Amino acid sequence: MPGEAVDHRAHFLHKWLAREPEMRFALLFSPAVAATSSARAGESARTRFEDWGTLLHELREALFELSDARVSAVKTNWWAEELSGLADGRHRHPLTASLVHFPQAAQAPWPALARRLVEHDFDGSRAADTAAAVAALMPLAGAVVEAEAVLFGAESEADAARSLAVHWLLQRLPHGLSSPDQGRVPMHLLARHGLTPGQLDAVGADALMRDWGGELLAAAPAGLPGASFLRRCRHRFDQARLARLAAGQSTEPPAPLSLWRAWRVARTQ
Repeated sequence: MPGEAVDHRAHFLHKWLAREPEMRFALLFSPAVAATSSARAGESARTRFEDWGTLLHELREALFELSDARVSAVKTNWWAEELSGLADGRHRHPLTASLVHFPQAAQAPWPALARRLVEHDFDGSRAADTAAAVAALMPLAGAVVEAEAVLFGAESEADAARSLAVHWLLQRLPHGLSSPDQGRVPMHLLARHGLTPGQLDAVGADALMRDWGGELLAAAPAGLPGASFLRRCRHRFDQARLARLAAGQSTEPPAPLSLWRAWRVARTQ
């Protein structure tokens, strides 16, 4: 946001990795970092990975995780303006100030992503079912994935956008249940379990959450062979979290398993 200095980049990076600690392992095994021939090139690849992951965390927070829809709209519009400026080399935020130095950033479709941010609907209306909940996020997810594909020399594909939409829905749990949109849990699950929206957080709705986890897992693509390494790792981590949620377990996976999953994704590059 306005007034934040470039040396605050580490603050935003810390926020992201505190929220998604598995991504430390993804960074460790990133082929873009491991394959570089010099320390300077490796540092550059690592910074690009960090900047993009951190920027996506900030966008997700602005879009879905603020308590007031009006504040979300203001902050999201600010980000839309900031991303539009990247197309011309302009920046005000520590993350965009860092991203703008990468040659790939000049080619990314920032205006298209900015438009999708502005068009995002903050009315909090609830989807009828899981398919509708995912579909509502696909236009925005697609714009994110298109920019990501350019930044990392990957393919922009519908499956990667679907994976990101599922990721956003997963990240709403469990804290989003007490927010005005109740974590975007669709109406058919409330009907199936005989709950009202106001009961989701109060009652706990363990059985409903297991069903929601199972349906999101089924909605996610099986794999993302052409996507960026960051996206493929995030997808694999989310699959594991959703499987644990569907089984009634904590969604926090053991760190050794996350390390192994990141290594497996890197091996399939």
